[in-house]
Amino acid sequence: MFHRISFFAFVFIVCPLSDQGFAQNLSQEGQAQKAVHDYLFDTFAEGRASKFVGSGRDHGLKEITILTETKTIRHGDHLLLPEGAERIAGLFRHFAFHGENLDRIKEVHVFPYSPDKAPPRSQQVQEFYRVQMPSIPLSDQPPERMKIRFLMKDENATCRIDDLVFIAQKQIPPQFDTIPYRDLGSEFPRERVEVDIDTEHELSIAGTSGLQRERWFRMHETPGLVDQSFERWAAERNFLPGRGAFKFNPGITRAWGNWQPLQERADKPGAADLSFFDHYDAGIRHRNTIPEFKKIPFAYCFNDWPDFMSVPLVGRGTPKPEHFDDAAELAAAYVEDQIKDGGFTAEWWEVKNESSVQSEWAHHWKESQGIDGWGVLAEFHNRVADAVHQRASDVKVGGPSSAYMQLQVKDFELYRNQARFIEETRGHIDFFSHHFYENALMLGAHERRSQGYSNYLLGRYEAILDMLRAHMHKAGNVLPILITECGSLQNGRQPSDNWLRLLAWNAYLTKSMQRPDQIDLFVPFIFLHMSWNPYSGDAAFTPKDDRKRHRTIDDFEPTTIANYFELWRDFDGRRLPVQFDRDWLDVVAVHDGMRISIAITNMGGRQIAVDLSGVANRLGAGRATQTRLNYHKGNVVFEPEHDVDAAAIPVDVNETTVVRLFPQKPLAPKGTLRLDRWYATKTAVKSDGSPVSFDVDVDQPDATTSAKLIIGVHRRGGLSGPLTADLNGTPITVQSGDASEFTEFFAPLDASLPAAILRNTNQIAIQSPQGTTITSVQLITHRPGT
Repeated sequence: MFHRISFFAFVFIVCPLSDQGFAQNLSQEGQAQKAVHDYLFDTFAEGRASKFVGSGRDHGLKEITILTETKTIRHGDHLLLPEGAERIAGLFRHFAFHGENLDRIKEVHVFPYSPDKAPPRSQQVQEFYRVQMPSIPLSDQPPERMKIRFLMKDENATCRIDDLVFIAQKQIPPQFDTIPYRDLGSEFPRERVEVDIDTEHELSIAGTSGLQRERWFRMHETPGLVDQSFERWAAERNFLPGRGAFKFNPGITRAWGNWQPLQERADKPGAADLSFFDHYDAGIRHRNTIPEFKKIPFAYCFNDWPDFMSVPLVGRGTPKPEHFDDAAELAAAYVEDQIKDGGFTAEWWEVKNESSVQSEWAHHWKESQGIDGWGVLAEFHNRVADAVHQRASDVKVGGPSSAYMQLQVKDFELYRNQARFIEETRGHIDFFSHHFYENALMLGAHERRSQGYSNYLLGRYEAILDMLRAHMHKAGNVLPILITECGSLQNGRQPSDNWLRLLAWNAYLTKSMQRPDQIDLFVPFIFLHMSWNPYSGDAAFTPKDDRKRHRTIDDFEPTTIANYFELWRDFDGRRLPVQFDRDWLDVVAVHDGMRISIAITNMGGRQIAVDLSGVANRLGAGRATQTRLNYHKGNVVFEPEHDVDAAAIPVDVNETTVVRLFPQKPLAPKGTLRLDRWYATKTAVKSDGSPVSFDVDVDQPDATTSAKLIIGVHRRGGLSGPLTADLNGTPITVQSGDASEFTEFFAPLDASLPAAILRNTNQIAIQSPQGTTITSVQLITHRPGT
């Protein structure tokens, strides 16, 4: 079985675990969060309208009405929230208003948490206005009462609000969730897991054995965005800028410098007056970046087109179809001007941020009116790509920068939309890009497998990537994938919040590094600092309290998550093959001749002791070291490199760790093993219980030394019976592990194959329980390489 798992985030206390029959001590954070949770349900919610969703263990509070008071709002007005709202705010992802003329609101400021910066708006129409809850600074003092200040687009305009609601990212269960606040698996003995590394061969994927560090160790920054002191700090840790977003509105529709804002053409309504670029300087930041960050490949994303060419109010600046060409020309002109002014631009430009969802692409709302949202999305990508390629032929253009990658929803309707996009952009765009996030309350994925775990780190990430790759082959449009955002949707900077982010970034990274044949760029949602949200948990640095001016790195202090850079600062080398027999485990090994570096991610439900003694003894490696970034007794703990016993290296639940072995002699592998993936072109095939056939073509089967069959599987209620396979007439045993224990299983299963049974065209028959969807089928082969 393929090896995967995930996470969670929230609270702590001494609490009985009914299905385990024992008690564990929760952290201080857990005790405090339980008090907040109990206050929400036992006191604050009393008499207030509340919306609950889900059933059984998935039942929980999704929305609570904080106040119901109809008020006319003018520019500069303040709205005082009821006492207690400040205590529970951190449990919710958004707050929102219902009312009238809410489209007149320019922005809101939230006291005491974000008095000077407007948190991002996620939806705005005349009757509804939703805003992301600001990050709440850490403090030992009780917070002040919350109040919200309104700023109007027109200072003479008014609007009406009828209520204020808090909205949770994922529904909050009435029973307090202890998982984020305890050391998972610590009640059991560590389980020994032997890992072997082939030190006689290097592993070649996509034509190289090099790890290609520059693909994986990135941050959500672009060159010149922050002061050079921050950039030097990152460069010293061998991290590079990865991806940023450019919003036409307000980026160039307001006057931020000594230039006039972009205007609509007087002679062509809906089109931008491109003479704007005659006086606008698009290269200031790029010229000011450190030398190491000039000319490196990175990604940028267009978003928020000017109002004069966009659908009103919804969709974050979604261009109207009649102005697609105007929008494309504006994008191309910006890229051309950035090259001219700054000397370079991004290697990859995404057309529209998270355009798979309605809040970003307004045309998805209009399908009931006969508008094909995904069809016009593909058309828009094609037009932007064509326009940019005409002005800057070396720049790569792609998308859809997808969010909400739950491709199984509505019997794989979301997958079919993605498949259409692959087909309908053929010959125009240069890459596909996607985002993956773990929800709040999703720490300890393996412990939640029977409680509705629905995120990506228990196999779904790999299964989705395999589906998309297989369809690329079917469509004849095989392009690189960019993971341009990933991480956690959890607010806050408490230990559990930080731990959810870190384990998400680390687990996605370890999984992605194994796919250099598919993924060209991996960018976690981690920033050096965030001027617009200075106390965000996604920032490696936050402002120091003892000064008003915050510009250089000396004006900031590192956060817990800055240790992400320390964990990975020099993980590099040439790949080595690894072997182990353990579900929900990922291992990547590289060497630089003098040492072997091993990244290990444990997504299973038990703490383990990794045994590398076989490798160490074979190499005469008298020393093993470990660097850890882990959750322990209520805190996120970073342990710099230290000596460990190679026969019993501790790796906790959800932990990613870096281990090193130091051979007695310089390592010099004598050969290369080449890894190739071969896909069937049929995907998302629903089973009625009868065998389903797939064909997989393989080059040079006679040269194969080892092989695996990988079957992507989805089934609600878990895999209730055996899954069997027949390859070219030979029965294959497919172990399903704990697939029967999932509320919803969506992950790859694997089986080793005798290499001798492979042919150029391989016929595979798979029989599975009724209601199973075979999401993809592939063969992985190893053969001698050059």
